[in-house]
Amino acid sequence: MDWYLIVKFLHVGSAVIWVGGAFIMVVLGARADRSRNDAEIAGIVLQVAWAAERIYVPASTATLVFGLILATLGSLWSNLWVILGLVGVATTVALGIAVLTPMAKKVEAGFKTGGATQDVVVTCRELLTLAKFDLVLLFTVIADMVLKPEASDWPILLAMVLVLVAAAALWLTPALRKSRMAA
Repeated sequence: MDWYLIVKFLHVGSAVIWVGGAFIMVVLGARADRSRNDAEIAGIVLQVAWAAERIYVPASTATLVFGLILATLGSLWSNLWVILGLVGVATTVALGIAVLTPMAKKVEAGFKTGGATQDVVVTCRELLTLAKFDLVLLFTVIADMVLKPEASDWPILLAMVLVLVAAAALWLTPALRKSRMAA
């Protein structure tokens, strides 16, 4: 039995659940936001909050654990793409724990007390904006895992950096400005 291939299947399967779920939630959130349906966007963020604890966190944890096992079984720790993948996953997990989860909890609490109020909807839209960046980060990690760039593959590395910088400029900068003004 080839344990490496079994663990690789579990790693990829977990990533598909994690990223696929995040993708569909961002698409549904963007659709609700575009239609300016406040109740719908709040409902989607409540669904994301529910799914985060039950689906996204377990799937992301499984993806990370199976990835660590793969790197160990395959003696891959010296590869740049493995290190970059770990940095990307650590960044998205940190964003989820430090920012997205507290925002989702704030939406849950606000919705329970007053429904889809203006404050709840504003937080939903900020969360959606940050989730868009997080999704780009996740797809960049997938690109890293598939393309497996090393230091000599600077065009690929540069393209990945440019994609992340563009996504940060588009979605993080305005969101950070808004949160600073609200503080």
